[in-house]
Amino acid sequence: MAQPHHIARRNNTGFTLLELLVALALMGMLAAWGLPSFQALGERSAVASEVNRLQTALTLARNTAITQRSDVTVCPANEGRTACTGDWNGPIMVVKGDKRLEDQVNEVIRVFASTAGTIVTKSGAPTVRYTSLGSIKGSQGTYTVCPTNDQAQASCQSLVLSPAGRARID
Repeated sequence: MAQPHHIARRNNTGFTLLELLVALALMGMLAAWGLPSFQALGERSAVASEVNRLQTALTLARNTAITQRSDVTVCPANEGRTACTGDWNGPIMVVKGDKRLEDQVNEVIRVFASTAGTIVTKSGAPTVRYTSLGSIKGSQGTYTVCPTNDQAQASCQSLVLSPAGRARID
């Protein structure tokens, strides 16, 4: 009797090299398409975080001035946190009294750490002083917060400080 010829069958359960290359190319195109949206999300998040930091510092200072019935200053801190600077991109101090003069002894209420990825500019006086009534000594100011990579006004947010001492987001 003749033996039947067995035809060798292969059950391949994997992918061919061509299928893997096509899938890899598609994944690369999708990643390249979604990357700018992801970067914009990070920039918007950094701007929102910085605006919240500024608003929190100003609200804390105003509430402290009212409850403790004394002047409270909000200003950007120098390296040693002994005096105020004009750079709002660094840490922010909330201080009982007036921290503009380095030789005065003032109580630091809180220091807010800086936020990476943003640039803050302030119009008006370099510091903000709240009176015991919660109003501002001096003029009102506007903080403009923009991402470091994009200075277009479309991606910036503004925090406006009224003479009554309240901060609102524009």
